[in-house]
Amino acid sequence: MPSASNGNSKALERPLLPQEDVPSLGCREEGLTQSQTLSPQQSSLLGFTCDSEGCGNGGAICNVAVTAIGAGMLALPKAMERVGVILGFTLFGTVCLLTYFSSSIIIRYASRRGKRTYSELIEGEFGLTGARVLQTSIIIHVSGVMIVYLIIIADMLVGAAPEWHGVLPTLLDRHDGVWFLSRPFVCAVLLVVAIAPMLISRELTVVARYSRNSIIMMLFLSSTMITLAGVALWQGKAAAIHILPTPLDPKCASGCGTLVSMCVAILSVLSVSCLAFTCQFNLLPVHLSLKDGRCSNMLSITRKAIALCAALYGTVAISGYIMFGKNTQGDVLRNLTIRYVSTLVHPVLASVLIDFIVLATTFNLLVNFVLKVWAVRESVSEMFYGLPALELSLPRFYLLTYGLSLAAYLTSVFIPSVWVMLSLVGSTACVTFSYIFPGLIMARNGKTRLGRVGGGSTVIMAVVMATVAITNTLSGHADL
Repeated sequence: MPSASNGNSKALERPLLPQEDVPSLGCREEGLTQSQTLSPQQSSLLGFTCDSEGCGNGGAICNVAVTAIGAGMLALPKAMERVGVILGFTLFGTVCLLTYFSSSIIIRYASRRGKRTYSELIEGEFGLTGARVLQTSIIIHVSGVMIVYLIIIADMLVGAAPEWHGVLPTLLDRHDGVWFLSRPFVCAVLLVVAIAPMLISRELTVVARYSRNSIIMMLFLSSTMITLAGVALWQGKAAAIHILPTPLDPKCASGCGTLVSMCVAILSVLSVSCLAFTCQFNLLPVHLSLKDGRCSNMLSITRKAIALCAALYGTVAISGYIMFGKNTQGDVLRNLTIRYVSTLVHPVLASVLIDFIVLATTFNLLVNFVLKVWAVRESVSEMFYGLPALELSLPRFYLLTYGLSLAAYLTSVFIPSVWVMLSLVGSTACVTFSYIFPGLIMARNGKTRLGRVGGGSTVIMAVVMATVAITNTLSGHADL
């Protein structure tokens, strides 16, 4: 968010609650005091192994950021088109604060209670039933996202029949649906060549290396988009944009008032933005992999990761909106075609830029897929084996790891239409582990009225956003 990222970063550094409720550097822990640092040896005893050095802050920031950065980023230009530039950035900033608020609750209370995983924290607060609800919501949402990512990757690299206009058929000039350019084969190759090797390691420290490269590629993507938007402005080819929200939403039926239509638009944008910032399920594994395991250090890492996401999202959102205006689609890559980019730069350069953007997005989704496997594996292991995944025997650990990946692949190939059901169920599941449980923890344990009200408000907002997301999906407007 070029124009607002610094402001958001500063805002994120301020405590969201009074110090006596949740101390900004508090992390006063029943099991672990703030002065204690989780060394690699301690992390291993807690059930999470890491290398002799542990994960550095830079790698941890990348792991948290890449956990969040996914296909949801591509819907943000459309979100800004719905509400205008100023309100769009305001809502993005609000979601940043809400994400940090919920994330800080998870990190601080897990540290206070000495809990290793999110499930252990929820079980301690709400019993086994609460833990099962949490685990189920993570499995449903995150595995659903894994399936959708494979479908999106196939769309970008191969395309759909009968044109097959993906990157690979275009590069090889084969649009006849030959077997080695089919969606199942290409996804299978990626699963074996790219995803499987990244899943060999039992350490998030190793995954952080891939996350760094993914962040670099996403920075290139956002830089390319803002540059193209600048060229469009320079050449007078930029679309008409709205700084403020439009008076009426044309999608509303006649008689729909301005206030109602604007509320629906705002809630829709909040829902999509919250999905784009979702990273709560991987916070504690990242925390336990750190070289410097202080709670205050993890909170700092979380702030920086959210600020990084905000900068990327803001850049992509405003640049996409400038280029395409009211014609912005729910997936901005559908707008960003070689034909369009060729109107701004030389056709050869346009082709190179589009291919690199697609490949960069593909790599990001692959690394994101690996981090999603980490979360689903943890929940499945705790639900069925009663152990953190890294305490499983090696055969069981790898059987579970690759079994989950294979299940996602088979579903994406043979039941691609499953995404509609996943959109319905996944929206509710996502807000459950991202906002409802953290809000309930604060509402139950907050020492001040402000803290309890903040927790309760988070729960109410989460329920409303889930309702709006489900309504949009049922009405055919899931892309805003």
